[in-house]
Amino acid sequence: FRGGGRDGDVVHRGLAYMIVNFAIWLQNTALFSYIRYAAYGYLSLLTAHVILITLFGAMVAATNLRLLGIGFRKHSISDLVDQLRVPKRIGLVLVVTCGVLLYGSKAEEYYYNPFFRVKLTLLALIAIHALAFRKSVYANAAGLDRAAAIPGRAKLAAGLSLFLWLSVLCAGRAIGYISPADSPHHYAFLASPL
Repeated sequence: FRGGGRDGDVVHRGLAYMIVNFAIWLQNTALFSYIRYAAYGYLSLLTAHVILITLFGAMVAATNLRLLGIGFRKHSISDLVDQLRVPKRIGLVLVVTCGVLLYGSKAEEYYYNPFFRVKLTLLALIAIHALAFRKSVYANAAGLDRAAAIPGRAKLAAGLSLFLWLSVLCAGRAIGYISPADSPHHYAFLASPL
C-alpha cells in the first residue's frame, strides 16, 4: 500500500485511518460492548478460548505426531486422522468464534498490537498449508498407511503444522503483554493531519 514519497504515505495513513475507524465502530456495537463491559463477559470468553485451544491443540498435536511417526504408533494414520477430523473441525469453529468475539470486543486495542498481526499472518499461513497438503496428506491417510514408510511430504506437512500452530500459540500468548498505553502509535496518527 505504500508508494514512493509523500503520496504513498498519505495512502498508507488513509488506509490505517479507515481500519482503525472500523475497529472503533466494531467494538462499539451492542454485542461487543456488552462482552467488554459485562462483569465476566470478556474473562469468560477468554477462558473458553484458552480451554478450547488446549483441546484443539491436543488433537492437532496427536495427528501431527502420528504423521511424524513419533507418537500413537499403535493406531493407523487413517484411524487417527479420520476419527479426529470432525472433532478438529468443530474445535476450530469454536476457537475461531471465541477469537472473533474477543477481537470484536477490543478491536482497536488489537489493531495496534504487533503480536496480533503476527498471529493473523500465521493463521493465513496455516490456511495455505492446509490447502497445499490436503490432497497429498490429510485426504490420503489410507494411502499413507499402505506406504512402506511414512512419506517425506507427510512428515514435512506435520512438522510445518506443529511449527505454525506453536507459533500461533506463542503469538497469542504475547498479545497479552502489549497494552495500548505501551504502544507509542496508539491514537497518535488520529491527531496528526493527513
